[in-house]
Amino acid sequence: MRTALSFDDVLLVPGYNDVGSRKDVSLETTVADVILDIPIIAANMPSVCEDEMAAAIGSMGGMGIVHRMQTILSQTDQITNMPYPVGGAIGIGADWAARAQSLIEMGTTIICLDVAHGHQERVLDVAVEFLLAFTDTPLIIGNIATGDAAARFDTLIPEKFQDRVALKVGVGGGSVCTTRIKTGFGVPTLQSVFDVCEALSERESSITVIADGGLKSSGDIVKALAAGADAVMLGSLLAGTRQAPGDIIKDDKTGLKYKVYRGAASYGAKAAHFGEAEYVEGAERLIPYKGDVKKTIDSLVEGIKSGLTYCGVDNLADLRGEAEFVRITDAGFRESLPHGIF
Repeated sequence: MRTALSFDDVLLVPGYNDVGSRKDVSLETTVADVILDIPIIAANMPSVCEDEMAAAIGSMGGMGIVHRMQTILSQTDQITNMPYPVGGAIGIGADWAARAQSLIEMGTTIICLDVAHGHQERVLDVAVEFLLAFTDTPLIIGNIATGDAAARFDTLIPEKFQDRVALKVGVGGGSVCTTRIKTGFGVPTLQSVFDVCEALSERESSITVIADGGLKSSGDIVKALAAGADAVMLGSLLAGTRQAPGDIIKDDKTGLKYKVYRGAASYGAKAAHFGEAEYVEGAERLIPYKGDVKKTIDSLVEGIKSGLTYCGVDNLADLRGEAEFVRITDAGFRESLPHGIF
């Protein structure tokens, strides 16, 4: 039985730094043939990304994926006249092609094939059909958790299409996901990124990787990028901001403000879209209101750039090549947290 490592199990080793300033650091990256100025993607969740979030993240150099838990008309209306880039999510149901066609006609930059367990025949079939039918549109496929899954996609997706494909990596790691508790299955997200990137590298594949789930800080993002991810997908870190869908809820007793954050497979999300929810694999909770998402993104970006200077590099490609991980103990993790303050 092997050990699988999560973000809190490791640290990156500081290296010699000759980068003059964080301002000199570039975070430009490419995801499935889409160039981003920052490696941040807003998750395709009903309480995270609709038109306001996608526009805000896009204007800052990242990208938002508008969720699919709504009608095709509602989803396409949100993407119409959106500054580029912007993504739209589809499923593997009977309407996947119609939804994809409508989104692409409205100017969607990239399509996200959104399935909780993406390592299955139906997902592979839809992915290949999509790439053959929509020859100019990049595709994100998710979610997977293993090198075996990555190898299967690499084998079955024709090489000529691979540079416009990204794999969304992470199963059960989201803060409002209960898959690992309900089913007993999953792999820590960082380990999944290690395994997937190793498999793709061994096969000299041009498929790119998005780390999705379990990211709690800019430090976790740096670790994911150092492990080989080309970008990260964020849910809870962006939830609760002004641009996240949903009303602000005010506690009259305390004056504190909140927003609802729910998993895509939660009771609330399923009931809102399907009218019922017999089985759920997601939770929902109130999250403190954070104000404009720009404050959150700016803080994350500064943390990521600072992280690269600790490695002595000024771009993400060099980070992947130079980064050294060490495994830490529980005592080491506690030492990493603020302590000794009275």
